[in-house]
Amino acid sequence: MKAKRIRTYYGIFLSVLTCVVGAFFVIQSVRILAGGNYVQGAYTRENVVEMLFPVSITFYVWIAAILAGFILSLVYPYEVREKNKVGERVTLHRLSSRMPQGEGGEYENGMKAVKIQRRNRLIAYLACGALCLAGAIASLVYLLMPSHFPSENINSEMLSMLINVGPWLLVAFAGCIGTTLFERYSMNAEINALKALIMQNKGKPAQVKRENAVIAKIKAFFGSYSKYILWGIRGVTAVLGVTFLVLGIFNEGVQDVLIKAINICTECIGLG
Repeated sequence: MKAKRIRTYYGIFLSVLTCVVGAFFVIQSVRILAGGNYVQGAYTRENVVEMLFPVSITFYVWIAAILAGFILSLVYPYEVREKNKVGERVTLHRLSSRMPQGEGGEYENGMKAVKIQRRNRLIAYLACGALCLAGAIASLVYLLMPSHFPSENINSEMLSMLINVGPWLLVAFAGCIGTTLFERYSMNAEINALKALIMQNKGKPAQVKRENAVIAKIKAFFGSYSKYILWGIRGVTAVLGVTFLVLGIFNEGVQDVLIKAINICTECIGLG
């Protein structure tokens, strides 16, 4: 447990440090671009060295942290996990199927705790989905407006896109990570509550759950034809990909993408 706790703290520290180093590089890159009035040629060797030198300290600390992680893995080696380790979702399904019938205030409180955890997870899923959907809509609204990409100054266009789309991506990633962590915490809490209820009502008959007939038919249909449905989705995706590729070739979109890629690559840090 001590080794696992140390590795967990180290992982959190390295993750935060990585984000900080990346943020410093992005900020300094924007400052270099702003110092050059957002024109081509802003990334000169002298400007890059002057602006990125302060960031090098945190970069060296980050490299040292990675080396420390290698040493830590030797001192506290990782234990080989079982390949067939059961996850929280499977455990919940098994415990729910063994849930006995009961009565009394203690039983009702336990069932209430289980329902609260399920409700909280549903709220977290909906909130994360709404957050990602809002970010996707806001990003698409910006990206699909031709006025934002006049092709006059690629540097300023990329910077503007980063400012308008980047925060939504960060918020969406943070929401997904937070939802995943909360899901695991909530599932463990529900598992503990179910185990306590099973122990308290041991020996009583299990609850009989009746599944909706429509849902049962839908599950049976997808279970029987899942292979064909999967191949159908793959086929439609492949056809759409080839279709858009051919359309892009005929409307000279490939040339536009190539020119933009060349301009971006030849104006980034180190190649300017």
